[in-house]
Amino acid sequence: MEYSQHQPHKIDDPKSWQGDEDLEEFSFIFKTYKIRFFGLAVIGFSNIASSLNWLSVAPVPDQADAFFNNIGLSAINWFSNVFMLTYLFAGPLSSWVYENWSIKLGIIIGGVLQTIGAWLRYFSVFIHNPTGRLALAIIGQTVCAIGQPFILNVCTPYAALWFSADGRGTASMVGGITNSIGMAIASLIIPAIVTDVDSMNLGFLIIACITTACAIPVFFIPKKPKTPPSYSASSKNKFALSFRQSLWELFTNWNFLIIMVAFGILCGLASAFTSLLTQIVNPYGINNDDAGYLGAAFIVAGLVGAVVTGVFIDKTGRHKIVIKIYVPIVGALYLAFYFVVKTGNYNAMMAVCVLLGFFTFSLLPVSLELSVESSYPISEAISSSMLWICSQVLGLIILAVMDALRDADGKMTRSLIFTTCIAFPLSILTTIYNSPNKRLEFEERNRAAQS
Repeated sequence: MEYSQHQPHKIDDPKSWQGDEDLEEFSFIFKTYKIRFFGLAVIGFSNIASSLNWLSVAPVPDQADAFFNNIGLSAINWFSNVFMLTYLFAGPLSSWVYENWSIKLGIIIGGVLQTIGAWLRYFSVFIHNPTGRLALAIIGQTVCAIGQPFILNVCTPYAALWFSADGRGTASMVGGITNSIGMAIASLIIPAIVTDVDSMNLGFLIIACITTACAIPVFFIPKKPKTPPSYSASSKNKFALSFRQSLWELFTNWNFLIIMVAFGILCGLASAFTSLLTQIVNPYGINNDDAGYLGAAFIVAGLVGAVVTGVFIDKTGRHKIVIKIYVPIVGALYLAFYFVVKTGNYNAMMAVCVLLGFFTFSLLPVSLELSVESSYPISEAISSSMLWICSQVLGLIILAVMDALRDADGKMTRSLIFTTCIAFPLSILTTIYNSPNKRLEFEERNRAAQS
C-alpha cells in the first residue's frame, strides 16, 4: 500500500495534532528502504558540486582578479555574494516545489541549473572582451546560485520522507557536511589547479565536469517510499498547513526564531570566514596553499563534529544541551582567532581553525532538527528552508561588512572584531530557548497508543 503526498488537506487549527484524534490504527507497517541511501548519496554529491561552484574563484582571488582584467577583490567577492543574494527568492521557490510537486523534481531542477551555470562560466574563457567575459561568468554563477537552494534545502524534508526517527538527524546532517566537504575540496584543489591566470580555464572546466557527473544520477532517485517510515511522515497530509499559514506560524514562534537567527548568524559567519580566509591571512605571510590548508582543516574538523553530534542527538534527543554549550564556545574561538592571526603563528591559526570548524558544523544537524521540532507540524521543507535562507542573507551581509571593514593596508583586523561581536551575543539567545521536541513527542504518543 502506498501513501500519497499530493493535495494535502489544509487544516484550520494548527494545534490539532496535539489532541488525541491523531492516535489511530494504521493499515500499513512503518518501514524504511535501502534505496533511501542512494538518494541521500546523490544529494550529498550534488552538494559537493554546489560548493565547488560557489567557491569557484574564492580560494584564488588574485588569479581571478587578473583573469577578469583587474576588477578588484571586492568585485571578485561577488562571485560568492551572488549565491547568498539569490537565496532570497530561490529558497522559498525550492520549498514551494517540494510541497506542491515533489522532492525529486526539486533535486532535478537544482542539478540541471548547476550544470548549465557551470558550463556558462567555463565558456566565458573564450570571450576576449573583458566586460563580456565577466558578464558571462557572472551569469553562469547566478544560474548556479539559483540551483543551489533546490539541493541544499532538500536534506531535512528528504530525511523526513525516507528515514525513521532514529536516523533523521544523521540524514539531515548530510546536506551540511557534504556542502562543507565541497568547501574543503575547493580550498585544496582549486589553488593546486589554478596556479596562475592562464590556468583559470582549467579550474572552470574541471568544476563543470564534476557538476555534470553529479547531476546525472538525480534523475534516478525514487519519488517516494511505498510506505512511510514514521508516525509523523504518515500524518504529514492530515496536519498540513497552507504555505501562508505555515509562514505565519513560524514567524510568531519565538523558539523557532531563536534557532533561525542563531543558525543564520553561525552559518553566515562560516560562509564569510571561508570565502575571505585567504584574504584574512595573506597579509601575515600565509600563501594561498597554506590558507587552503587552514580552510580544509576548518571544514574537515567540522565534518567530524557534525557526524559525532548528529549520531549523538539521534540516540539521545539532547538537542538543547548541545546548542547551549557549543554556541558560547564558538564565540570564544572567533575571539581567539582574532588574537592568533595577528601573531602570524601558522600552527596557532591551524589549531583555532580546527576547533572552530568542529563546534560550528556540529551545530548544523542540531539546529536543523530543532527548527523542525519547535515548529511541528509545519512542513520540514518550509521550516528548514527558512533557516538556510536566513543563513544566506546574513552571510551576504556579514561578508559585505567584513569586506567594508578592511584596513587601508589590506588587513582585516576590524573584520575579525566584528565577527566576535556578533558571535558572542548568540549565547544569550540559545540560553532562553525552551521549546519541547514536538515531533518526537507526537511520535511517542502514537507509539504508546499502538503498543
